[in-house]
Amino acid sequence: MNESENYFRISKNGHVHTLSDRIPLKWKELIIWTSASFIFLIIVFGWLVGIFIATLTLIGYTLYRFASWIYYSEVKIDEKSGKITRLKKIFDQTQKTELIDDKFDPNRFEFTELNRSGKTKFLMNYRTYKNNELLILKNQADKELIEKYIAEKITVYNTVYN
Repeated sequence: MNESENYFRISKNGHVHTLSDRIPLKWKELIIWTSASFIFLIIVFGWLVGIFIATLTLIGYTLYRFASWIYYSEVKIDEKSGKITRLKKIFDQTQKTELIDDKFDPNRFEFTELNRSGKTKFLMNYRTYKNNELLILKNQADKELIEKYIAEKITVYNTVYN
């Protein structure tokens, strides 16, 4: 799979910032991956075994990509109200809404280093009375991008707290 793939998106609509972990469904990519696996497996294993394994690969990879496109979560930070919420969505329809905090504080974000498959990744947490695990980031650059965005772009109005 593509290591440089965008696996999260940051957007702003009015005074609401959204961090989404929805992976886009790209049909061209599915066709390229499955065609390449068909050709490679047929060459390596022969026609019968190659077609069988390639078909299983096609089904598995397509289901994985489709599932990651269907089921996703969003973190919404509202600058006006100061609320941070997490939405679990299926097919763009909200299935579950969870209020993480009603007084957003950018200093409550924590990034825990994880070592998985020989690679260093980061778990993005928002700390309240409990740890709210929001997203796993693939590398240091993504961590720094989110830290910079939060520090520079998100300013909760102080009038909410007064």
